Amino acid sequence: MAAADAPVTTGQKTHRYLRLALVLIVVALIFAVVLQSIVVSWTPLIFGWNPLPSISHAFYTPVRDVFVGTLIAASVALLALSGRSRATTLLDVCAVFAPLIAIVPVGIADPRAVDRMPCPTAQECIPVDAVASAKAGIAVYAVVVVAVVVTMALIRRRTRTPNRSATLVSIIALVTAVVVVALAFAPAVNEHFPFNFWPVNSIHFAATLLFFGVFAAVPILYAGGPLDPDETPPTPRQRTIYRWISGLMIADLVLLVVALLFRQAFGETPVVLIGEAVALILFATFWWVQTFQRWDDPNPPSIAAPRPSTA
Repeated sequence: MAAADAPVTTGQKTHRYLRLALVLIVVALIFAVVLQSIVVSWTPLIFGWNPLPSISHAFYTPVRDVFVGTLIAASVALLALSGRSRATTLLDVCAVFAPLIAIVPVGIADPRAVDRMPCPTAQECIPVDAVASAKAGIAVYAVVVVAVVVTMALIRRRTRTPNRSATLVSIIALVTAVVVVALAFAPAVNEHFPFNFWPVNSIHFAATLLFFGVFAAVPILYAGGPLDPDETPPTPRQRTIYRWISGLMIADLVLLVVALLFRQAFGETPVVLIGEAVALILFATFWWVQTFQRWDDPNPPSIAAPRPSTA
C-alpha cells in the first residue's frame, strides 16, 4: 500500500497539525502588527498609518497579549516537534530563546513611543512596571526550564532512551536560564537591566538575534537533503526554496544587526520592523513548505529516539 493510502496514525495527525499551527501562529503575529500599524485609536476606532518601530514594540500596544502569546505558543510547538536530527536540535534551541523575546521587552527610545512612556534619561529604557514584569517572567522562566530539563531527563532514564541532542539542548537551556537570572537579580550586574547584556546591550535583542541566527541554519541543512532515514526527501524545487530561504535569512540578519546598531540614523524609517517582518515571513514559508514535504512521513520526529529492538 502506498504511504499516501496508508491509515493515518494519531502521531502523524499531531505532527501535521503542530506544523500548520506554527505557521498560523506567525500569521497571527504578523496580522496583529499590521492591524496595530493602521489603527491609530481603538476607542473610538480610528484608522490611519502609524507603523511600529519594530514588531517587538507591539509589547507596548493593545496587541501585547497576541505578541506574548504567539511567542510562547511557538516555543511550545517547537519543543513538541523535537526530533533526532541536527535540524530539530537547532529548533529546540530556538524554543529556548523564544520566550525571552516575549518576557523581556524592547527599549523605548523612539520618539513615537517616548511621548507616552518617557524615559528618565536620553538612553533606552522600559517602564518601571515592565521591569518588574520582566524580572517576574525571568524567575518563572528559570523555574520552568529546570522543571522541563529534570522531567525529560527522568523520562529518558526511565524509558532507557538516551538522547545526546536533548542533553545538549538541556545544557544550553540551563546556561541561558542562569545567565538571564544573573542579569536580572545579581547586584553586581543588574543595575542597568535589561540593557546589561554585553556586547549587544539589550537582552531582548540578544534573544531575538540568537533565535533567528540559530533558525537560519535549519533550511541550510535541509537544502542538502533528508536528515532522517524515515523522512520524505525534499523535491528539487523544495531544496531550491530552502536555499533561497537560507540566503535571504542570512542577508536579513545582517540587515537587522545594522538596523539595531544604527537605528537612530534611520529616523522614522521602520527598518527594524521590516527586517523582523521578513524574518518571520521566511520562518513561516519554511514551515509551510516542509509541512507538505513531510506530510506523509510514517515516523514523525519525537522527543525520544525509538527504543532499539531487543529481538
